[in-house]
Amino acid sequence: MKKWKWPLFFTLSLALTVLFGYGLASAYMDVTSPPRGNILEKTEESPETPGDTYVALGDSLTRGVGSSKGEGFVSLAGNELKEKNTVDRFQNLGVRGARIEDLLTQLEQKEVERSLKEAKIISITIGGNNLFNSGEILEKYSEKTALSIVETEIPNLEKTFKSIRETNPNAVIVYMGLYNPFKQSPNGDSFDSVIQKWNESARDLGLKYRVQVVDTFNLVTDAKRDLSSDLFHPNDATYQEMAESLSLVIVKNIVE
Repeated sequence: MKKWKWPLFFTLSLALTVLFGYGLASAYMDVTSPPRGNILEKTEESPETPGDTYVALGDSLTRGVGSSKGEGFVSLAGNELKEKNTVDRFQNLGVRGARIEDLLTQLEQKEVERSLKEAKIISITIGGNNLFNSGEILEKYSEKTALSIVETEIPNLEKTFKSIRETNPNAVIVYMGLYNPFKQSPNGDSFDSVIQKWNESARDLGLKYRVQVVDTFNLVTDAKRDLSSDLFHPNDATYQEMAESLSLVIVKNIVE
């Protein structure tokens, strides 16, 4: 190769390496902390629609990210509830990438508040994006730091439960607990204990605000088997198990 071509070759190689590294980093961040979807714009109240509803709130799990059809446990459970005439319709208000603070903002919107007031059943998935902290929890893992996130965010989860319960004193409210998508990582066992601490705190809040907590922790024990190709969100089989677990809780607590 001619001497003058070496600098050009080196420059191109370096540029490609940087671009490749950026692509990997972007993909990683998209999985550990998905881009936040747009929180619903503030709207005026629309005319009330008759009939019982199931309203789903939350993040990418509520949206069904990871399922082959772009649907998750909400559609599965919602359609079953409709078939059994438990509700007349269901409404998915999940926002991909949502954190607890985003959900609290969403709860202040008139249209969302009206939907919740009318709801017979409400489900929630939230907190994972707060706990995973844009992937930093794995990059610089420390159990002490992870537990400090739990300590900081659980009061905000309480605000969420309190707000929803005050909006609707009678609905069956169900919180889907967190699972550990990083069991196969070097810090998997430590992260297990952190997530169990989160779920334990959520159950305590559930008793206070009459919010049922579904255990999803035991639904994800093998990442390759239980998660989608991104190794973060549930696959179809796990979403099905989540829907079944949700349905069981609803059946036990619903008052026709």
